Amino acid sequence: MRVLLLQTSSSAACMLFCAMTCSAASIDFARDVRPILSNRCFKCHGPDEVAREADLRLDRAEGAMADLGGHRAVVPGEPSKSALVKRINAALDERMPPSDSGLELTPGEIDLLTRWVAEGAVYDQHWAYRSVQRPLVPATKHAAWTVNPIDAFIARKIEAMGVALSPEADRSTLIRRAYFDLLGLPPTREQVSAFISDVRSGAYDRMLDRVFANPHYGERWGRHWLDQARYADSNGYTIDSDRSIWPYRDWVINAINADVPFDQFTIEQLAGDLLPGATNDQLVATGFHRNTLINQEGGTDREQFRNEAVVDRVNTTGAVWLGMTVGCGQCHNHKYDPLTQREYYQLFAFFDDCQDVNSTTPQLSLPTDDQNKRLAEFDGQIAAAKKAEDAANEAPKERKDQLAAELKKLQDERKKVASSITTTMIMRDLDKPRQTHVLIRGDFLRKGDPVEANSPEFLPPMAETDARRTRLELAKWLVSRDNPLTARVTVNRAWLRFFGEGLVETENDFGIQGTPPSNPDLLDWLAAELMDSGWSMKHVHRLIATSATYRQSSLVRSELEAVDPLNKLLARQNRLRVDAEIVRDLALAVSGLLNEKLGGKGVYPPQPEGVYAFTQVNAKWPTSTAADRYRRGVYTFFRRSVPYPLLTTFDAPRFNSTCTMRARSNTPLQSLTMSNDQAMLEHVRALGRRLFEFSSDDQAKIDHAYQLCFSRTPEPDEVKALSEFVDAQRTDFSTNPADAKAFVVATETESAPTIELAVWTAVARVLLNLDEFITRE
Repeated sequence: MRVLLLQTSSSAACMLFCAMTCSAASIDFARDVRPILSNRCFKCHGPDEVAREADLRLDRAEGAMADLGGHRAVVPGEPSKSALVKRINAALDERMPPSDSGLELTPGEIDLLTRWVAEGAVYDQHWAYRSVQRPLVPATKHAAWTVNPIDAFIARKIEAMGVALSPEADRSTLIRRAYFDLLGLPPTREQVSAFISDVRSGAYDRMLDRVFANPHYGERWGRHWLDQARYADSNGYTIDSDRSIWPYRDWVINAINADVPFDQFTIEQLAGDLLPGATNDQLVATGFHRNTLINQEGGTDREQFRNEAVVDRVNTTGAVWLGMTVGCGQCHNHKYDPLTQREYYQLFAFFDDCQDVNSTTPQLSLPTDDQNKRLAEFDGQIAAAKKAEDAANEAPKERKDQLAAELKKLQDERKKVASSITTTMIMRDLDKPRQTHVLIRGDFLRKGDPVEANSPEFLPPMAETDARRTRLELAKWLVSRDNPLTARVTVNRAWLRFFGEGLVETENDFGIQGTPPSNPDLLDWLAAELMDSGWSMKHVHRLIATSATYRQSSLVRSELEAVDPLNKLLARQNRLRVDAEIVRDLALAVSGLLNEKLGGKGVYPPQPEGVYAFTQVNAKWPTSTAADRYRRGVYTFFRRSVPYPLLTTFDAPRFNSTCTMRARSNTPLQSLTMSNDQAMLEHVRALGRRLFEFSSDDQAKIDHAYQLCFSRTPEPDEVKALSEFVDAQRTDFSTNPADAKAFVVATETESAPTIELAVWTAVARVLLNLDEFITRE
């Protein structure tokens, strides 16, 4: 074991750095020092007592300054007496961290730690664990540019860079951006024209009013939440059979459209069943934590997979509301954050009493009014039939058989109606609670000390109570104003959806290892604003969408590239490829095929044959017909082991665990899918027919195509290129009419000649394959 030795010599470097301190800028512990200690030192000298060496703990001031037998690692203001400073400046064979650890300090980091000790070695609380305080809106030189306080915080940062803010995007881009971000659909040609021609003051705000009132808003933002809820329509693992939980998906969409306050939204999902007089809607909401996997393979240990479901619930709750990677605590104390294994199992205890044991029960039946009426009618008829059967005790056998048959028929018909009733998986607690234990190394068979449900010690405590704490107390604690994390994490994820990256880049890790916020005052202002607005997410979304920051052009400028190449400070907007479901939704919309129905069971759009050929899933893909074939991606049936191929091609997760931010890749397979996937070709053909039928004039068709696909008029060079393409396709298909017929899968008619249909279908295929079609500018 390596130990920290005071006897290590050489204070010359220490004295040199002390001399430099007066002229150096003041050091901020959270910004400058904690990241170094976390990345280089906490592995051996951090919160995890099992991994801790030399009995030295550097994540807390009392540990760093403790008497270690006649010496201290840190002596505030005295680098020459601080063993830490001596060891990081020592000869190579005695230096810390060791040269073979891969954690060596750079000269700049050594300098900074030494100066920090010289300045007094102040330990500040980690920024994310401090209570949220609303900062003052800063003054800015760009007051005329600002629309709301968001812009003042952004402008103040950008002013320090000495570069100009980007101009506002043109109106076509603005409406398309808003529709993509808020609805996940393109604006129609008429909607674009109306916005562009509205010259009155407040045109942009009025356009947003219409967008926020559109029920597709709940579908777009509901999909973001369903990612975090790891929503899927199957149980997972190898068998991966269907489950009925789609009413939860519809509850999320409806709640977001209704702007249910986020604190209520949280409480109903985590503990709706524990609310007094819980309604069916509140019970349906508890489906959030029934989205865990169920293993139906033979020989499985039910208790093992019950335990795994509880682990998933703890980890998901930590990620979604606290922005923390709490999963480390399952086996040991967190190596970087102040979460002990015992505290992990205190959180575990909140979910340990749930009734479900690797099964789809408990469930809630949700009969319609008509089904209730029919069941009541059958109950009356069955009661009468039983009475008649009892009264016929002395009747001939033929009469008795007839009455028995009539009763059975009624009972069978009632069962048929009852089996058609929608059910959904919900949470319920046991009448007799389980005793939760720390599980040694996370092994459900090795029980350690008993624990009771409680919150981690490093966060504000829960309200005192003599009763056993339940999920309801946990939910209320998560959304209390005292909790420093939930509001910050929530607004950061909202920001992420509008700009492609959060103010905290590591949006799922607000802990010690996470990146600090690029604009901490703005983050806290938004968090305070969310709580002060009554936890209205729609209010936060509107603030961001109306800001001048959001409305900026996304064009890259050379002077910005030089000083902020990753656009962290947002002197321009970001270009973002849309999410997987939206890729298909856009194609459905521009082709005129989109079925805008909201809610209901999952649907089965066309997919390539043989998708299930190499799996053990004993299931079919009953391709939907008629209007259901063209519903939005949020309603596509999602089988965990074999997801809908287009979704995985465009980075949709499998939802075996929570997903707080999707990846965005750019691969050749995506282009091949857009060109050749049979479902996509169906949309291409519909768009081709739509263009053909619009006008007899090629130029008018090209203009219409650009308006539909890109919400703008084409540039002259684009018109020229596409006109030449039309002429070339017309020549080719005229020479090869069989190819035209095969391409459009149609026979020639007087109203739609095959060759012309093929030409404009080819145009549609090109346009849907352009980067601009699936990119939010």
